[in-house]
Amino acid sequence: MNCCNANGNCDQNRDCPIRKQRTKEANDAYINRSNGLEPDLLDDFVASIKGLIAVIVVVTGITLLAFGIWGR
Repeated sequence: MNCCNANGNCDQNRDCPIRKQRTKEANDAYINRSNGLEPDLLDDFVASIKGLIAVIVVVTGITLLAFGIWGR
């Protein structure tokens, strides 16, 4: 399927059937990108808290190391 006429002039405007098909496929893929899987907000929250705790531990460790090296 293409949008060329009998004279060989190809015109792929908005009314071209193949363009409409590709647009529909792209729209369907965008709409169904998550396949119905919703993110679990509790898991995201727990992961964020764990990341925050890791950052706090690293910063505290670097601070204590700096005080130990240079003294107070």
